[in-house]
Amino acid sequence: MSDSFLFDTNFQRLETALRAREQMQSVHAANIANADVPNYKADTRSFQSIYQSLSRQTSDEGGLARTNPRHMQGSFNSMPGMDEPAPSSASERMDGNTVDVQKEAEGMAENQMMHEFTLKLMSGEIQDIQGVLKGAK
Repeated sequence: MSDSFLFDTNFQRLETALRAREQMQSVHAANIANADVPNYKADTRSFQSIYQSLSRQTSDEGGLARTNPRHMQGSFNSMPGMDEPAPSSASERMDGNTVDVQKEAEGMAENQMMHEFTLKLMSGEIQDIQGVLKGAK
């Protein structure tokens, strides 16, 4: 029995989503931390762009690549929470800073909820794996 049997593509997608959520939280935190820095331009990367970048890295490492034509082709929008809109561009203040602290705080709160949701999904995957292992005894 190989690891790929136990840790399928869905599990890997959830892992990538968690890593992307963690990076997204860092983006919001950095923007808030620099809210008073003159001429600071807010990092406007979206969760989707971070997720896609991490997915490509994982594919390059062999994680999400399709290895058989009969395998289902995963899509970016096939995971819950992957369809959130990209943040709109912030308006520049008189000091040249583009951080909107209220929007960043809202983004952090939403990202935290989606992180917790993804953790629950991953917990379900782990319980499924445990069930398979218990049944294999």
